[in-house]
Amino acid sequence: MSILAKNFSRRTSRGGTPLIVIAKSELDADERARFWAFALHLAEHRKLQKQKKYQPFWLAHQYDVQVSNGGHLQYFHNCGMEGVGATLSILAQIGARTQAVALAQCWDLAKRTPVHNVSSLEEYSALAQERSFDEQDDMYFAASPPIQTLLEAYFESLIAESVAVDD
Repeated sequence: MSILAKNFSRRTSRGGTPLIVIAKSELDADERARFWAFALHLAEHRKLQKQKKYQPFWLAHQYDVQVSNGGHLQYFHNCGMEGVGATLSILAQIGARTQAVALAQCWDLAKRTPVHNVSSLEEYSALAQERSFDEQDDMYFAASPPIQTLLEAYFESLIAESVAVDD
């Protein structure tokens, strides 16, 4: 488990104050430990998700997590349509062109027939039966490289300044 940066005198490799500190053993065990620590920290801190510095990462990460878990229907159901324009922009910036095309197509469809929220698994199952974004989901899953790889590369310096490694 990551050690939260309670001791703000610690510095990152870039000299700044980190959001979080992870143990070196975590990084040794998983080269993506910084990425996951950063993403999980943002997941737990809504105010950070909305900050200009972190929001682009968060929007693209949320898109990736939601679609990879349950397709574009899950993305629109859980995230709504408010952040789609900004998500499309960051997907284009990081080089996720195919995924951006898939999201844009879904957004066009969702604007014509909005995805309504449901309150139970039974209702969600019925919603999934009546509507889907199968073609766009297939585009997303066939895209290469995956968004996570693109996020790690594009936001490498942000992640490095946000996550320190404790020896």
